Amino acid sequence: MHVGTVEVEGARLGYRIEGEGQPCLVVGSATYYPRVFGPELREHLQLVFVDVRHFAASDPSFGPDRISIETYPDDIERVRKELGLGDVVVIGHSIHGVIALEYARRYPEHVLGVVAIGAPASRSHEDPSPSRRLWEAEASEERKELVARNLEELTPEVRATLSPGELWVREYVASGPMIWFDPTYDANWLFEGVALDGPVFQRVRELFTPYDLAQGPGAITVPVLVVHGRYDYFAAYTLWEEQRHKLPRHTYVLFERSGHTPPLEEPERFDETLLAWIRGLTSPAPAEDRFRENLFGT
Repeated sequence: MHVGTVEVEGARLGYRIEGEGQPCLVVGSATYYPRVFGPELREHLQLVFVDVRHFAASDPSFGPDRISIETYPDDIERVRKELGLGDVVVIGHSIHGVIALEYARRYPEHVLGVVAIGAPASRSHEDPSPSRRLWEAEASEERKELVARNLEELTPEVRATLSPGELWVREYVASGPMIWFDPTYDANWLFEGVALDGPVFQRVRELFTPYDLAQGPGAITVPVLVVHGRYDYFAAYTLWEEQRHKLPRHTYVLFERSGHTPPLEEPERFDETLLAWIRGLTSPAPAEDRFRENLFGT
């Protein structure tokens, strides 16, 4: 294991390198995401966990308004170059999956492929949102009651004591029945030692709302593995139904016993799926055929 930081304008991005094999840049939090991916993957892949700005130490003089949609891809490319990683697979979960796709759009030369896990294929101002509609239509009464009870504990008095970043984490954990296959799952442990910069995170959410996979400049032409959980009511799998055609080289896998985080909820199947897809990236067969042969033996 190797840890360090990479300096970018206005921030210091922490990184953590574990395992050996094909380099995979896991963008998000170098503290949170090592807990999400199972130990077996380190036997086959070099996982390079990298902070993005809303999880990094920032210069107070570098205000969130100076961050543009180009900033995050530029940061990721700076990390790739400084660490001498060469050609990489880029992995992102949730909004970080969208950031990974945007990086591949702008810097495709050294991207073998992108893995977008629980990523919102589109973010819009629709009310109710597609995720909310799926929640209302399909979620059990048990899930709905648990969420209501959890959020009731975040009283105005409690909220007043929390920073914007702390409040987001508390709301995320309280919304667990919308996020995990197991509606009683306690995600607090994932956030231990994780500091979220609320204003920077809000800025990033604004930049990627709305977000169109075909918005340009150029198209996302690299192979993309889209991984989603059927019980993800946070970023519903239905978001992809009218968006997948915008990725000309994609493979879509829906995990039936997962919510928002299949690598943690169905680790064996996720590992098998990911490793088969990555093996296929360097095979001479077409991308879709390579994946099916590796995963299903057909």
